[in-house]
Amino acid sequence: MINNVCPLVGQNEVWNKLLELMNTPCHIFLTGAAGSGKSTLVKKYLKLYAQNKLRPNLYDWGETTNDECLLLGAEQDRGIQTIRGHVSLFIRQKTLEIWTENEMKQLHRWVIIDDADTFPQISQQALRRPMETYSHVTRFIFVGTSEEDLIPALRSRCVHISMNAMNPFLYKNDIIQFLQIPYQEHITMDMWLWLVNISNSNTSELFRLLNLLKNIILYKNKPPTLKLVELICSAPAYNDFYPLLTAIVEKNTLLATEKLLAVWKKGYTFEDILDSLQVIHHLFSNNVLAENVQLHVFLVNSWISYCKGNTSILALTNVLYNSLTNDTFKQSPYDPEQYKIQ
Repeated sequence: MINNVCPLVGQNEVWNKLLELMNTPCHIFLTGAAGSGKSTLVKKYLKLYAQNKLRPNLYDWGETTNDECLLLGAEQDRGIQTIRGHVSLFIRQKTLEIWTENEMKQLHRWVIIDDADTFPQISQQALRRPMETYSHVTRFIFVGTSEEDLIPALRSRCVHISMNAMNPFLYKNDIIQFLQIPYQEHITMDMWLWLVNISNSNTSELFRLLNLLKNIILYKNKPPTLKLVELICSAPAYNDFYPLLTAIVEKNTLLATEKLLAVWKKGYTFEDILDSLQVIHHLFSNNVLAENVQLHVFLVNSWISYCKGNTSILALTNVLYNSLTNDTFKQSPYDPEQYKIQ
């Protein structure tokens, strides 16, 4: 079940305003600084609406487009032809209805336009009439950084809600408690200053770093240190490399190859991947000899390939396969001969 508690620290006022508009035909224009949590609010808002209206596929709302919710992000085509074609067809569909408390009530379709600052003005112009004509059946939510992201004709048709500016130092204890980070009393102001400065006051980035810190604390079951926080602030994207690290130490050749290709497709270079694996392994290292040696066999062989000029993804996958399929521990785990690079 989705509760109606605000999912962000310091944004209760904004969240309550959104809840007040849940059952009205008003369009919404939500603005705030990059990383302030706008998308997080919208996703939970849509899920809560879907739950209250007994809509199917509850947890897909706000994540993907469905028959009742159309998502248009900056990575999608938002030209005038899309607006006149796909979007217009979507909002003109037959009105949805549902029985609630022995009464037939009308449902709204939703169009979510994220990154409104990159939404072409000619496409915005094309939305003026449809927004007004079909406001009784379709709700629009625009997400942007400032009021100037929308043309006046669209702004006038929306209720504008601005995200609160959150002072990370004022809400330090609230954020730590909200994320349920263990050993909270050990998180000093020096540690917090590092995290805030590296995140550049971007709330989403700050939460990403704090979640990484939380995972490491839970994994090691030890209080955080300033040295650990400094290392975390220089670490690569945890979500990109930890699955690859896990597959390697488990000697899962197929999964490791799949995760390696996924990382490569995100734009990481040969040396980026090796450096990042070393950092992530240092953060999540344990005392299991076999797992530690397995990773280092792969890293050493990979650096040898790099020094020879073999830096393609094909060369890296070949090293990965050979490193994971060799029976590294066929002898005694304490026999130094077994650690020689093949």
